[in-house]
Amino acid sequence: MRHSRWTLGDGAPGNIRAIVQGRDGYLWLGTATGLYRFDGVVFERFVPVDQDRYRSPQVTALLAARNGDIWVGYDFGGISVVRGGLLTDANPWAPNGGVNSIVEGQDGAIWVAGDSMGKLVLSRLLAGKWTAFGAGRGVPDSETGDILSTPGGIYLSLMPRMLRLKPGSNRFEETGIAIKGPTSLAQDRNGVVWRRTGTQIMPIDRTARAYRTGTATTPYVVERMIFDHDGNLWIAGQDSGLGRLSAAAFQPPSASDRVELFTEKQGLTATLTMALLDDREGNIWVGTESGLDRFSPSNIAQPAQTEAIVSGFVGSVSSHNLFVAGLSGVYRIGRSGVPALVFAQPDIGVLCGDDRRLLVIGMSGKYLLDLNPAGSVAKVTPVLGPLSITCTMDDAGAFWAGFEQLYRLVGRRLQPVAKPGGTPAGSIHRVRSDGAGGVLFGRIGQGVSRLHDGIETLLWRSKGQVTGRTATWMPSDHGLLIVGDQGLARYDGKRLQSLRDRTYPFLAGLTGLLQTADGSTWTIGADGIVRMRTSSIEAAFAHPGIPIPHERFGYQEDFRARLNMVEANDIAQDATGRLWFATNKGLAMIDPSHLARNRLPPTVKIRSLDTGEAAQTPGTLPIALPAGTNHVRIAYTALSLTNATANRFRYRIEGIDRDWIDAGDAREALYTNLGPGKYRFQVIAANNDGVWNREGTALTFTIAPRFYQTYAFTALCIAAVLLVIWLLYRRRVRGIADRTRGRFEVQLAERERIARELHDTLLQGFQGLMLRFQSVVELLPPGDRARTSLETALESADDVLLDGRERVRSLRETMEPVALPALLAAIAEDVVPLPLTWNLAVEGTQYPVCAPVADEIAQIVREALANAVRHAGANRLVVAIRSTSDKLVVSVSDDGIGLPPDVREAGHRPGHYGLIGMRERAVAMGGTLAMHAETGTEIKVTIPARIAYR
Repeated sequence: MRHSRWTLGDGAPGNIRAIVQGRDGYLWLGTATGLYRFDGVVFERFVPVDQDRYRSPQVTALLAARNGDIWVGYDFGGISVVRGGLLTDANPWAPNGGVNSIVEGQDGAIWVAGDSMGKLVLSRLLAGKWTAFGAGRGVPDSETGDILSTPGGIYLSLMPRMLRLKPGSNRFEETGIAIKGPTSLAQDRNGVVWRRTGTQIMPIDRTARAYRTGTATTPYVVERMIFDHDGNLWIAGQDSGLGRLSAAAFQPPSASDRVELFTEKQGLTATLTMALLDDREGNIWVGTESGLDRFSPSNIAQPAQTEAIVSGFVGSVSSHNLFVAGLSGVYRIGRSGVPALVFAQPDIGVLCGDDRRLLVIGMSGKYLLDLNPAGSVAKVTPVLGPLSITCTMDDAGAFWAGFEQLYRLVGRRLQPVAKPGGTPAGSIHRVRSDGAGGVLFGRIGQGVSRLHDGIETLLWRSKGQVTGRTATWMPSDHGLLIVGDQGLARYDGKRLQSLRDRTYPFLAGLTGLLQTADGSTWTIGADGIVRMRTSSIEAAFAHPGIPIPHERFGYQEDFRARLNMVEANDIAQDATGRLWFATNKGLAMIDPSHLARNRLPPTVKIRSLDTGEAAQTPGTLPIALPAGTNHVRIAYTALSLTNATANRFRYRIEGIDRDWIDAGDAREALYTNLGPGKYRFQVIAANNDGVWNREGTALTFTIAPRFYQTYAFTALCIAAVLLVIWLLYRRRVRGIADRTRGRFEVQLAERERIARELHDTLLQGFQGLMLRFQSVVELLPPGDRARTSLETALESADDVLLDGRERVRSLRETMEPVALPALLAAIAEDVVPLPLTWNLAVEGTQYPVCAPVADEIAQIVREALANAVRHAGANRLVVAIRSTSDKLVVSVSDDGIGLPPDVREAGHRPGHYGLIGMRERAVAMGGTLAMHAETGTEIKVTIPARIAYR
């Protein structure tokens, strides 16, 4: 079991007298200072919404009901209930005495057992109705006892007889079981009810042996006991500490009734324990007078007695035994898993060999140990020769060692077999069998070589190895693995490849590596014990930098690599498949075939949303935040309590984050620069074993906009922009109209000038000349041919003069505003022949039209009518005049065949310029010309009123 503890320094309350786990996964603690909620990391105090100064703050009983309610009993003040996130009073009547227990029946009834003046007060809440149980319902006026809810009914341990309320009954009955003192009750996983009275634990029906436990004499401390998921019995309230009776003790033919004890010496927060809980993940929670303790399933076990390890392991899965050296000497690990000291010798530093012979090298001497089949030492032979810091046994069973140079054990002496290299002293730092009849050895500052059949071959130089100091070499299917303190490397016979701890931090400080038959690779290093798929490591060598999925073991208990200054492999597998590790805490063992897994996805909860003002607690409705809010801090948690600090989180806000944000173990999300709108925050979590709750939970919140962030303000701005655009457009139209009107006024002024000049100069001068010629004619005799010719010329001149006067009069008349209906009617009458009919439609108040504009309109209408007569094949023509305050619209329409598609698309007929001329006249007036010719033809000219009217 892995033990964790929380005390005052961790924020834990003291005097924890009740513990339950809510339906959502929160741990609820009843303490001397009130009710607390715990998510594995943070302790939260729950304060009642209705403060009662007569209510004791000390909580003595708790119940997590199946409907999610948390019932709370007090030392004085009755009961309360947590419902909907609020702690409120739930007393059906004036409270009397303290509450000892609250349980829930199989029918959902809530039972409250209290104590008033040493007497039991029992009440039941069923279907919304409270009922007091007294003598009339089979409950005598007796001292308070324990209450237990089981599928078989409700048990009461009252003196002198135990009572039971059968399912469906309203009256307790005696069971015939005598009760002679305070008795606590518990039900095991087989449905058997057990009782603890005094120092004895036994089934209530006495069908099994009795077990002895410690005494419980602390005043006002109620004895408690529970059976856990595995059938172990836990006992609280003893003077001697927390008790545990293993499940094996209840199985025959076990004769052991020894109760294991946990006290402050074993790390318990206090020897006095008061509350117990077996949570849904299999953790045992213990409330003490000084804090909170947790006992969790652990995959790492240690021998009952262990000491610091000073060598690597000798042996393998094919060996009968493993051997390792500790401070006291050489230990054998057999099938029992209990290390046995087989060679007592301090100061051992190096160990090598197999399960038949061992070479032991220490500061005080070197020894060759011959072993018998049982793994015990049969013979000890002192070995002579120089000091060595590394050794190995090759495939032929020969021992090799090294320090100043490479040695081989011949007889009982280590003899040099290779010339010294490198520095004068300490040049050989590692030696290892290559698994192929040779040995590998490393020279400091030079590199690694292989010696085979007397031939030394350099494999790689020191500068080519980037994984730091080497702990050991391990042959593998794809080459030689180099285990170093800066990562893992591999030599494939041609080159070195490395997986550095910079990229893979869990490969830092390695002191051991083992590849097992199930495809796993185990390492131990500074980051603890790690398991990976061997295929993942091979993939990482092939594609450096890709992630290596891995699983960590024992880091919660702080198991990691020991201080290893000499060559050794700190991992080995015994014949049963168990893995053994030399750690900073001594020997440790993992059984891969019996790994405890937390397969329960964690419940995810959002604790609060904070904007810098008061934090808000999520409810059923979206949270509404005031205008001006631009950042939020959201606190969340995952209710997996096995190892809450190892829970992992991911979160996002829909519409803002493109993907999940990996928060690691952080329990807060901060968002800044948020605008007004509706947001949905989501968070998911994984437990300590990487099991994800993919649904997670979500929080919806809205941020109100400021006025300038509202749609109304946006619409107002758009309207303002459109108004400005419209005003600018009107100004431009007005300018165009003014310029066009100016051109027409210039035309009119020019006509007036021409008419005036013609009248005052040309016509007057011509009249004077005619008078002179008339005088000359009068001088000629009648009948004279010259007179006759002059008279004829004078008559022609008179006609010319009359025509000129008519022209001047016409120029004068066309400068005046024109009534457009009469002008257009005259044009239609002139242009449209019989039998065609035409009609003039007039709409709106008619104003006189500027003469130049009327003239242009007349020319457009004349051309449109002429085109309709020639090409439309129509029966009826309509000339329409629509006059408004801002524009003049004149149209000519017919009921003919319309225009061909190519003419409609081009806007004119090839080689004809009538339509082009009409459009040019309209544009010249500052107007537009539109043409519709799908069924019949309509030519419509639109002219602004400022141009058309004068």
